[in-house]
Amino acid sequence: MDLTIPFKLLLAALLGGLIGIERQIHDKPAGLRTNILICMGSTLFMTVSTQVAAWTGSDPTRIAAQIISGIGFLGAGAVLHSHGFVVGLTTAATIWVVAGVGMALGAGMYKVAIFATAMSLATLYFLEFLEEKIQYRRSYSYALVVTDLHRALASINKVLHESSASAASFTFKRRLDHYHVGFNILASHETNLKIIQQLSAIPEITEVDTSSSHDFPTISTHGNGGDKGGPL
Repeated sequence: MDLTIPFKLLLAALLGGLIGIERQIHDKPAGLRTNILICMGSTLFMTVSTQVAAWTGSDPTRIAAQIISGIGFLGAGAVLHSHGFVVGLTTAATIWVVAGVGMALGAGMYKVAIFATAMSLATLYFLEFLEEKIQYRRSYSYALVVTDLHRALASINKVLHESSASAASFTFKRRLDHYHVGFNILASHETNLKIIQQLSAIPEITEVDTSSSHDFPTISTHGNGGDKGGPL
C-alpha cells in the first residue's frame, strides 16, 4: 500500500480537527468530528480520483466536481432560517473551505492545505474581534411579558422608533391576565442594550428576554428594576 495515503488522511484529520475545534468551542452544528470527517472524506475521494485517473487515463477532475456538489448540500443543511433571519452562513462557508483543504491534500498540495487552514483559523479567531469593534447589525429575538397589551405595544413601537429599529415577525399570545409578545430586530450591540434598558422601565412590561443569533447571553429584566439571568 502507498504509505502516502495514510499520511494524507492523518494530516486531513489534523487540519480538519484544528478548524473543528474552533467551531466546537462556539457550539456550532458542524463541530470537531464533522470537520474531521469532511476533510478526510474529501482527501480520500480526491486521492482515489487521482489514482484512478493515473491508471485509466481519465479526467481526475470529475470526482472533484462531485465533491464540491456534495459539500454544497452539507453547507445548505447548516444554514437555518430563524424568525425571518438567516443564520449559519459562517459554518456553511467553513465546511466548504475544509472540503477544499481535503481536496488539496488528496492532490498532494500539502503546503497549500496547511496555508489555507492557517488562514481559516486566523479568520475565525481574530476577525471575530474586529467584527465586534465595528458594531455591525445583528439579529436579536425578544420575548416580553406584558400586562396591558395596547399600552405595551405603543411603548414598544415608540422605543424601536427612537432607536431607528424596526420589528419583524411580531407575535403575541394571551396567558390569563398577561400577554407574551415576541418580535425580532436588526440592531448593533449598543442599540440592543439601549432597547433593553428602555423596555425594562415600562410599567406594563414585567419581563424581557432577549437573545442573539451570535450567541449573546440571554438577559431577563423586570419593569420594577430587578433583573435575573446573566449580566449585560
